[in-house]
Amino acid sequence: MGWMTAWFGSDTPDRSQVVITVASLGALALALIGAFVDFVPAPVLHGMHVAVLFLVIGVLGTAGLLRHAGRQGRMGVLLDKGFLKFLFFLCGMPVLLGLIGWCVLAKALPWAWTRAFGEEFRESHVMKTHYARSRRACDYRLEGGPMERATPNYLCISETFYHRHPEEQVPVVLAGRRSLFGASIVHIESGR
Repeated sequence: MGWMTAWFGSDTPDRSQVVITVASLGALALALIGAFVDFVPAPVLHGMHVAVLFLVIGVLGTAGLLRHAGRQGRMGVLLDKGFLKFLFFLCGMPVLLGLIGWCVLAKALPWAWTRAFGEEFRESHVMKTHYARSRRACDYRLEGGPMERATPNYLCISETFYHRHPEEQVPVVLAGRRSLFGASIVHIESGR
């Protein structure tokens, strides 16, 4: 099995297979970037209206996947797995596709635009240090301020910074770049 078969399902893939595979991998890479950047979105990219919009996008994407499976004669494969697995697919896939779309369109792309074309800023805020044991994220966090409308709603800080101000409200200076899409936080300085 060659690399073309591994990536595209055939040694001689047609153009649509290549485009769909590359676009899917690109979207996945952007979603991963969007999940881990320190970006505070503009109010238009945050809130319940955005969650509903991306859920609708997920539902439309799931309908497109089901339509494609039906045209390719693969709907039976989905139905043969059992009703509960098919039901889980119908309920879970819109949420997953909506989350991927949100990470790409509301976080990764606005963050990249802001980092490339945004204006530099420095702002003072009073934020709270917090310790939360986590296997997947940082343990020492700075919460509040502009991060209240971000996801995740904290900035990672060093253990040293936390131990200087354990569970305290602390003045900080946030520096980074800002555009009409939001603010990318690059650096945190103690305000004291």
